Amino acid sequence: MSTVRVLLATIPMAGHASPALPVAAELAAREHDVRWMTGAHLAGAVAATGARHVPLRSAHDYADTAWLEALPGRRPPGPRRLAQDFEHLFLRSMPGWVADLEAELAAAPADVLLVDVGLVEAARAVHERGGPPFAVFGVSPLLLRDDDTAPYGLGLPPALGRLGRARNRLLQEAVWRTLLRPAVVALREERTGLGLPADSPAQAVGPVSPFLHLQSGVPSLEYPRRAMPASVRFVGHLAPPLGDAPRPPWWDDVHRARADRRRVVVVTQGTVATEPEDLLLPAVRGLTGAGHLVVVATGRRDAPALPAGALPGGAVPADVRVGGFLPFGELLPLADAVVTNGGYGAVQTALAAGVPLVVAGRTEEKPEVAARVAWSGAGVDLRVQRPTPERVRRGVDAVLHEPRYRAAARRLAAEYAGLDAPVLCADLLEELVGA
Repeated sequence: MSTVRVLLATIPMAGHASPALPVAAELAAREHDVRWMTGAHLAGAVAATGARHVPLRSAHDYADTAWLEALPGRRPPGPRRLAQDFEHLFLRSMPGWVADLEAELAAAPADVLLVDVGLVEAARAVHERGGPPFAVFGVSPLLLRDDDTAPYGLGLPPALGRLGRARNRLLQEAVWRTLLRPAVVALREERTGLGLPADSPAQAVGPVSPFLHLQSGVPSLEYPRRAMPASVRFVGHLAPPLGDAPRPPWWDDVHRARADRRRVVVVTQGTVATEPEDLLLPAVRGLTGAGHLVVVATGRRDAPALPAGALPGGAVPADVRVGGFLPFGELLPLADAVVTNGGYGAVQTALAAGVPLVVAGRTEEKPEVAARVAWSGAGVDLRVQRPTPERVRRGVDAVLHEPRYRAAARRLAAEYAGLDAPVLCADLLEELVGA
């Protein structure tokens, strides 16, 4: 097998970069030449995979979404904010990414560009300007413009039949002419500035690669479409290993709860949306006293505890355990339900373990994640950003006491188990370039 020269590029945010870690490691293990362009704070993680880090020079190097939060006039959570973030994070940033990618290709050619979905238009521009073919890995639910689904960001399930498709067409047209209009204008302007035709295939199809689109997830978690692009391949749980977070001092309490036939409910908001009032505290308030052991992951090393003054009685209840980062690889097989704000990685991690979900989140792509969880039958979508304690409790009661949720989660777990994401991605990339 010949060596494949891969130029990998990811937006320097955990949700976009982390899923590429096992893919880069698999490619490097096969002795392919892997260069990875991303933020400076990720250089160590890149090197650990066997890839070579390429720093950003013209593209904006940032470690989180703080710069987005500071945008003048940034919208509140919802479809308008999602459209605004598309415009600024993915499209107005194109010239810097194109400049960096082309400079790196001029220094050392590559057989294929591999980018996260946030950089699909930058990679497309590089290819149209003479660069190599590009593959994309999807780190969020599939975004396609078609008659079978409602517009992305609304969190609406698919509507079936002629009337449903008519509804979808009307909604798609309305959203593209209103909410997404600034993003459409941004894409046209940036392409024109790069000397390319103003119109991109994304305006008609969506941000997918025509060569190879490695979609994180399994078919049963994605809406069926009559015209799925042939380049889209579902690859399973495209995420890094769960890691080796240490067991907290109270770890034996989880096993004791299982031995006593108590339900274990895990609550997490991931590592970006970490405001405890959004979900962690409502969940604790709603679930304490219900007979469960509630295990809370704050997702923050600097704040591995909850603000005591905001909790019932002013202290952490006796049936609640709290940690910053927890050993999810060991915890999830012991869990009966997961309450989450809908980060795509966290949801897939739970479903790969066969654990049903209660989802409450309306920022970024989270409405789409939550809607797919409900549509698949593997959980409940609370359809709010900040649920009441009573709403969390009702959702957890549903997934614990109605067997259909656990059964659906286990069906999805079996589907995930049949796909080895890093191996499949590497195989498909080798096939694309004829290695």
